[in-house]
Formats: sequence, C-alpha cells, structure tokens
Amino acid sequence: MGDIRAHRQRAIRDWRIVTLARIVPSDRLRQAALIVWIAVGSVVLGYVAIILADSVRIIWLPIAFAAGLVFLLEPAVEVFERFHIPRIAGTILSFLILAASIVVAITLIFPPVREQAIELGQQLPELYLEVINWLRDLGARLGVDVEELLTQQAIEDWLNDPANQETIQNLLFGFGAGAGQLIRGVTEAVAVIALAPVLALYILIDLDRFKRSSLALTPPRYQAEAGHVAGEVGTALGSFVRGQLIVALIVGVASSIGMWFIDLPFWLLIGILAGFLNMIPFLGPIVGGALAVLVALLNGDPWQAVWAVVIFVAIQQVDNHVITPMIQRARVNLSPLVIVLALVIGGSVAGLLGVLVAVPLTAALRIVVGHLWRTRVLGQSWKEAAEAMIEFTEPPERLARISRKNPDQSRLFDTQETQPVDKPGDPEDHGPGT
Repeated sequence: MGDIRAHRQRAIRDWRIVTLARIVPSDRLRQAALIVWIAVGSVVLGYVAIILADSVRIIWLPIAFAAGLVFLLEPAVEVFERFHIPRIAGTILSFLILAASIVVAITLIFPPVREQAIELGQQLPELYLEVINWLRDLGARLGVDVEELLTQQAIEDWLNDPANQETIQNLLFGFGAGAGQLIRGVTEAVAVIALAPVLALYILIDLDRFKRSSLALTPPRYQAEAGHVAGEVGTALGSFVRGQLIVALIVGVASSIGMWFIDLPFWLLIGILAGFLNMIPFLGPIVGGALAVLVALLNGDPWQAVWAVVIFVAIQQVDNHVITPMIQRARVNLSPLVIVLALVIGGSVAGLLGVLVAVPLTAALRIVVGHLWRTRVLGQSWKEAAEAMIEFTEPPERLARISRKNPDQSRLFDTQETQPVDKPGDPEDHGPGT
C-alpha cells in the first residue's frame, strides 16, 4: 500500500514538473511580449506627447518661469506663515519684495551699463579695424595673403559663385520664416512677463491644496512612497533653482569686480553676461573668459588677457568647490557627460527653454527612475536610494533648527532643503513590492 502511494506521489510530481515546463515558457513569452508592447506604446505615446507639446509650445516658457518663481519664493512664503501671516498675504509680500529687489538692482546697474553700451557702439568701427589688422598680421605670419580676400574683386568673385548665390537666396527667402520666429519670440516674451507671475501667484496660494489633491490621486498603497519621492524631487529642484540664481549673482558680481580690477574695457557688460550665462552649467565662465580675452587682445594688452583667464579660472574653481556646495545643499549626482548631453538634447528640442530646463528635468528623472530601480531591483530602502542619488550638505546648526516648524511635516513637493529621513512607513526592509 505504501509503495502504491509513493508511486502515485512520484507520478503527480512528475506530471507537475512536465506541466510547469510547458507553461513557464509560455508565461515568459507572454511577459516578453507584454514588455515589448509596453515599450512600443511608450514610444508612440511619447512621440504624440512631443507633437502635442510642440503645437502649444508658447505656454511652456511661462510655465517654466512660473515654476522657477514658485521654487524661489516658497521658502519666503513659509517664513511668513511661521509668523502667523496668512498664506495669500505672505505670497503677495514675497512678490512685492522680489519686485522691489529687481527695481533696485536695475536702478543701480542701468546707468553704467548704458554708458558702456554707448561706448561699445562708438568703438565698433575701431574694433572692426583692429580685427582686420589682426587678420592681416596673422596672415603675414602664416604666409597667407589676406589682402586678396578683402579686396572688392574677391568679394565680387565670392558673390558670383553659384554655391554662395544659393546660400544668399536661401537666406533671403528665409526672412519670412525669420520674421515669424521673431514675432513668436516677442509673443513668448510678453507671455512670460504677463503670465508667469500670475501663474506663480496662484500656484503659491493653492500649493497646499495642490499637494493634497496630487496625493489623493495616488493609490493608497503607494501614497507614502509617492510623497517621499515627490519630496526628494522638490527638494532637489528647489535647491537647484535657488542655488543657480544665487550662484549666478555671485559669479556676475565677482566677474565684474575682477574685470574692473584689471581695468578691462566693458568690464560690467562682461560680468553681467558671465553671471547670466552661469545659470547654464559650464557656459558662464567659458563665454565670459573668452570675451574678456578677446577684448584684452583687441585692447593691445596680452598680460591683461592672461590676468582675465586667471581670474575666470579662479572664479570657476571657487564656484565649483566652495560656493555651489554651500548654497545648493541638496544636489543630484549627475556626471558632466550626462549634463552636457542633457544640454545638447534640450537645446536641439526646445531651444533656450530646453537648455534652461534640461538639467533640472534630468535630475528629476534620475531621482524617480533611480528610486524605482534601487527599491524594486536592488532591494534598497527609501533612505538608501535617496542617499545614493542626492548629495546633501549639512546646513549650519542654527539654520537646521529653524528650517522647519514641524519636523514631521510632509515633504511632498516641499522645497525646504533638509536631510532625507525615514518615514514611519519606510522601514529599512523596504524593497521590491513595497
């Protein structure tokens, strides 16, 4: 009897093994097909989304600047709230302070900027002759006759070349498209000036309600995790936006002072341009230094060009190793290669707007995808995933004590720069399936 029962159990086990061997490949094939269809569907949806976004691209620039204003002013609004000032009043006060600061800055720098701009316009013919003479000297040193390239006959020959004529025709025919782009650019500028502050005002006033509504749209099982990830994204983006503006201001002031110290012509224009372009990674010091060297060489002072290079290199090193880590206390770990690729892709897709938002969007994407990968695949906790992706710098002790009125406050889209903490629903064993 026992032998019969054992034989029956072995037969059942063998049947299960054969059945599983037949079913598992089918399930794997079905899963693979599902993954392929999901990937194809995602690509198609992404392409459709890009087309739709391009058709209404005029709204993205105001939205981007409104988001920047929200990240910039949210800490000030929360400070007013701690003094029991209503949120709507705190928001209006924050906008008034920002507007007053901009008016004061423009009032202070406009007269010297206007003076240097007039001087630059007056010296343009002289600068043109300096460039021509420099080209002649360079051609003489290299054994190239530059005079032949600058004569009237050379210019007529260039104009009579069929290839050059086709280029000129394309340029002339493109004036209509260029006029359309100019009109669109002016429209976008007006939209930014008019719509961005209004959008930011309403977003700041209803930000708490927006947080609760966004969290309510998330399934209850994932609400805590969604709030945690959104908090990390908000912390990183808020730190990036405020940090970039402050660092750009510091770099602009330092560059202007440095160029004034070496008595470089147009020192304020070069400093302002270096500070403004510093909001785009790697661009500010490079462009500012190149312009400073060019002006110094045209001014006939090679040592002034050397000092300009030294000053801009020093400013860049201090910015990278001292100023930025102190100001941007929450930074996403992105390699320079990723940043450059993001800038190139953003510029090719959306022009100046794409360049401005490429790095923060890449950082946000890295946080979301990195969190899912590290928690679902690597089995890390939420805190471990955040620490692996975001570099936090300890704030001064006094600022750390007043950074929050409530240490347990939810960090959903919170722009306060605080260290990641374990949530009550985030035990160390959080991993796949959480």
